[in-house]
Amino acid sequence: MTRFVDAVEAVFAADGPLAVTTPGGLQPRQAQIHMARAVAEALEAQTWLAVEAGTGVGKTFAYLAPLLLSGRRALLSTATQSLQEQLFARDIPALSRALGLPVRVALLKGRASYVCLQRLEQARSGPVAGTLRDPALAAGLEHVQRWASASVQGDLAELPGLDERSPLRPWVSSTRENCLGDACPRLASCHVNRARRAAQQADWVVINHHLYFSDQAVQASGLSELLPQVEVVVFDEAHRLNEIGVQFMGVSLDSGRLRALARELASQGPVWARGQRPWAHLALELEQAVHHLARVPRSGAVPAGRCRWSSPTPEGLDPRLWTQALHGLAQALRAMEQALEATQGAAVELQRLLDTVRGLLADWPRWTEPPTASTAREAVRWADVDEAGGWRLVSVPPDASARFALAGTAPQAARSWIFTSATLGGDDALRWFTEPLGLQHHEELRTLRLPSPFDHASLASLYVPHDLPEPGEPDHTPRLAQAVARWASRLGGRTLVLTTTLRAASRMTDLLAEMLPIGSGAALQVLGQGRLSRRALLARFRAAAGVGQPGAILVASASFWEGVDLAGDVLQLLVIDKLPFPSPGDPLIEARAQKHTDAGLSAFNGVYLPQAALALRQGVGRLIRSETDRGVLVIGDRRLLTRSYGNALLAALPPMLRLVDEDEVMRALKELALTRASTKAR
Repeated sequence: MTRFVDAVEAVFAADGPLAVTTPGGLQPRQAQIHMARAVAEALEAQTWLAVEAGTGVGKTFAYLAPLLLSGRRALLSTATQSLQEQLFARDIPALSRALGLPVRVALLKGRASYVCLQRLEQARSGPVAGTLRDPALAAGLEHVQRWASASVQGDLAELPGLDERSPLRPWVSSTRENCLGDACPRLASCHVNRARRAAQQADWVVINHHLYFSDQAVQASGLSELLPQVEVVVFDEAHRLNEIGVQFMGVSLDSGRLRALARELASQGPVWARGQRPWAHLALELEQAVHHLARVPRSGAVPAGRCRWSSPTPEGLDPRLWTQALHGLAQALRAMEQALEATQGAAVELQRLLDTVRGLLADWPRWTEPPTASTAREAVRWADVDEAGGWRLVSVPPDASARFALAGTAPQAARSWIFTSATLGGDDALRWFTEPLGLQHHEELRTLRLPSPFDHASLASLYVPHDLPEPGEPDHTPRLAQAVARWASRLGGRTLVLTTTLRAASRMTDLLAEMLPIGSGAALQVLGQGRLSRRALLARFRAAAGVGQPGAILVASASFWEGVDLAGDVLQLLVIDKLPFPSPGDPLIEARAQKHTDAGLSAFNGVYLPQAALALRQGVGRLIRSETDRGVLVIGDRRLLTRSYGNALLAALPPMLRLVDEDEVMRALKELALTRASTKAR
């Protein structure tokens, strides 16, 4: 063993610097030491490493400590901004203090995450302000201005109450398309440029996967200069790499983007070229064309959502009306192009709009030309239409393997690549993770699986109701809601219900609200995703665990399946409504399944089962977050008991005590409530 690996292991010893600086001491964890040693060896040998580290391993320090001791320049990428901020603000400073080794760290997000001082000023009192007559918007802009005048970083995440859905966002942040670049009068004080300069000077740069994968962001954010300079790339939450990579490696066109373009034209055109062109009329024509595409009728057999698009027209949509709507959209864009070409010398703002329109028209053949056999293999195309009138046209590769086939091949590319997550695979080769990224044949890649050190068998119980209807039956959600109401009432709240769809979450929330008393005297409150922001929901759920507070049931889907940490007795009952199999009608899933079938492999075992297993493990991981947590897991899908794949999915979960009927569930919940009460009494 080399001196470097020895030094890394010493960090995690019982008398090491981490134990000395941690309040209450820190007991050595063999899985954490094992991972840290593997990372150190990968850094020393300049090779690639993929590590599945279960909850409780301590993977963050296990890769940060070797990296800090190595002294190498690194890029750290996460799937979520919450972990990105945690690394930057908490974990890295704590480790640096413990080891006495300073490190210059920069946090770099996408352009839209920062306040744009120029656009904010234009919206408040500049030439665009006259077009903004909403008093609520004006008040909001003043609130942002007061915050921005004191903010050092300009990170909009610091501003309470401004979530991604806020109508203020487009007016206080910039995009690649409307940023004025070097022509901006506020260039010297631009927060995006400040973040880039800090990244160029830092030892470590903390980014997110979205920024890593976006070619446009790489070119426009300074990463194109940064990436060749780093020696190590670390991907935390690496299980999200393939899905995020696919999003950014393709091309898309959506109604929201076009409506924003129309809004920009209506506000900027009259300011810089008043009277020269009918700007309001051009913007209205684009808005109407966007609306017409959303109104193309679909057959009754095709629900809202993703429509397959392997022929000239997306499946289920009227071919004649679809073609007419696309033609009308193209006409509106060409009219905008002509007007902007005639006035492009008037202002850089109009030039940016012209560049955007030209880019959209350059991609237009993707949406009008039928796919060939070759293009069908290289890209999956679909139209996504929602019930609220929004739509999105998408053309993406089936996986992100093309990006990683080139990673590390450039002469100055990083030599060490570390991938880690709590869920990467179902075998020691981590094939569920490596194959979609094309890493399974990488000569320098080593894989490692480290299970959670928590004793789940004594901390958690699992119940699979055998008497619930099948998940596809109409009575499934109502029957499960009745059971959740009984269980949560016995426990006093502290219940998280994870559903596989947002629609199911909404229905479950409504059913529980009908079943349980509501109001100031209610024993339980029902919190549902979509009714409040994600941050507000989690804050209320945590507050409901306080003494004297009514308990809470939180019903959620999508992003709540991962990245949610509810340690302690805040969460003691986790209910998953059904097995999270991907939709068989999803065009991307179909393309991946067809690829397996063409190769003579099982599409179910190679695509559907791995995705369900990894998603299920992520969801189950919300329950036990520390060695003192205790709880009950209910999976409301009897297919775990009746189908041949049930045992494979159960085997992918940590070992837990099995409860056989609801009487045992109620006793377990009563014991949790009594234990909690006695602990508080002491």
